[in-house]
Amino acid sequence: MGSEKSFDSFLGIETIAETAFGDMDVCLPVNEEDNNYEVTYYNDLVTMFDEISMEPEDTLVDFGCGLGRVLFYCNSRHYCRTVGIENNARVYDRLLTNAASYQSKFLDQEERMQFLNVEAEAYEVGDEDNYFYFFNPFSGATFKKVLDNIIASVRRQPRDIELLIYYPTFEYQKAIRDCNLFVLKKMIKLSGYEEDPDEKVLVYHLSRYFVA
Repeated sequence: MGSEKSFDSFLGIETIAETAFGDMDVCLPVNEEDNNYEVTYYNDLVTMFDEISMEPEDTLVDFGCGLGRVLFYCNSRHYCRTVGIENNARVYDRLLTNAASYQSKFLDQEERMQFLNVEAEAYEVGDEDNYFYFFNPFSGATFKKVLDNIIASVRRQPRDIELLIYYPTFEYQKAIRDCNLFVLKKMIKLSGYEEDPDEKVLVYHLSRYFVA
């Protein structure tokens, strides 16, 4: 817990549910397609982005971004653009509070960060979006719709895509395989992998040349 609080303090945000929310019911899913609010551990973020190279011209989209931990960490580390999609209105309000606090410490980032209170499948994937992060925020059916939107955006604006799947479920992996477009590029083992083989990040690559 100490390192979690230290990272939050450095970024000027509050993303630990027990301290960020006075009422834990805020974290409950908005609808049955969504999963409970969970955060990505900072130590895992460090491990993940030690192996994933991002540049300032890249854009990371976090579906079900919660309080924005992944977005703020990546922006501070890589200076990349970020987009956060969060459909829980009360969580979204706290996300905006974090954004204001973060941007008061890390200046000139406001125009490089976008936060939307919309359903995941309703998000119109931007032409510059090229990294997509998922920590099992919703059902496999919703995930498939989001994948379809990403693929459609590549047809509209050809570019290479990376999917970052944290603690990948069977449903998510099956949806990706069924597309027949994504190639598993890398498996990043996290600290508890030897005890729990689900403790990993799968990085999938979609080449612009694979999409007709």
